[in-house]
Amino acid sequence: MDALQNFQAIEDIRLVKARYCRFLDTKDWKSFASLFTCDAVMDVQEDTGNPAITGVALIVEQVKFAVEHAASSHQVHTPEIALDGPDSAKGVWAMQDRVVWQAGKSPIEGIASITGYGQYHESYHREDAVWKISALRLSRFHVDMYPA
Repeated sequence: MDALQNFQAIEDIRLVKARYCRFLDTKDWKSFASLFTCDAVMDVQEDTGNPAITGVALIVEQVKFAVEHAASSHQVHTPEIALDGPDSAKGVWAMQDRVVWQAGKSPIEGIASITGYGQYHESYHREDAVWKISALRLSRFHVDMYPA
């Protein structure tokens, strides 16, 4: 890949992550699902205590469970994206999220909302000229929890 192709690939990956945040926060689950490879892996064990999951349907189910009854805002910053080859890349994104659940709908006993800080560690794969997330791991540095 030449420099222009590298730049375009990195910009395309940035768009995938921007859409990830937008589709998650607007609860556009069909579009959210389209961002992942069919065998994608999501590891949010640090957040949930559950083991990593594989497959788009399980990923959507996991994320939907966390924010279905909440207003949320996911923001990502300062991407570090490195191409491994013409069709694969890795990235690390600083993140902050805010999740405010409807009264009585929080999946965390006694908690009404959270503000979290951390990083997304991701792998990407290009399928049919479209970049998608093939693996995602969320690491958290800190979570502020606000009681109900």
